[in-house]
Amino acid sequence: MRDVMYLIIGFGFLCFVIKLFVSRMYRRLIRAAGQMGKSEHPLMKMLLKKFETCYQLKMGVENVEIFVDKYLNSYRAAGVHLYTWEVLGDVMFGITLLTSLLANLYIAVLDSDRRMMMEFLFVGIAICGIIILEDICLNLRFRRKRLLVEVRDYLENIYKPRLENQVFKHEEMEEYHREYFEEERAQLEELLSMKQEEEPPVKIEFTKEEEAVIEEVLKEYMV
Repeated sequence: MRDVMYLIIGFGFLCFVIKLFVSRMYRRLIRAAGQMGKSEHPLMKMLLKKFETCYQLKMGVENVEIFVDKYLNSYRAAGVHLYTWEVLGDVMFGITLLTSLLANLYIAVLDSDRRMMMEFLFVGIAICGIIILEDICLNLRFRRKRLLVEVRDYLENIYKPRLENQVFKHEEMEEYHREYFEEERAQLEELLSMKQEEEPPVKIEFTKEEEAVIEEVLKEYMV
């Protein structure tokens, strides 16, 4: 039964380490999200690149929360998804608790050694209590929520307006300038045509020889 006790302690220790590892990952991500515009973190750089590409393709991003969740869930640490690490920590806690309960139940039913039962009970309560206390202190759910808020705040309130101004409003300004200059050109052409209409007809003057020729022609064809 001593081997079972060591197994319970091993499961508990592994659970404790996994939760610390997840907490450390969230701490790094939150720090990177706080300075997302100049962060060198791979996840932040990928989010910015994907977000910018959507606007360059004239698609935009309607639901930023889903966009962030998608790429956050696909983020890997040590080859394993971040969300999988969280689930693994909870699973290890469940295994620790279940192993402790089964060991105490086995001793109570099939073994009369009350001292052994008290030792298992104390070890189980101590390990599970430490893990629960760790959960309260680390508060991984709050850390994940804070990370999402930091990333969404930058993307929605800073990066999105900037991209919309660069991509969409830039085209609108180009169209405005094009229409403005076309209108100016049309007005200029209209003014030139009006000026030409207002100019008096040019008086044609003939020499005496030209007048004599014209008179001869008129006499010839009018007689």
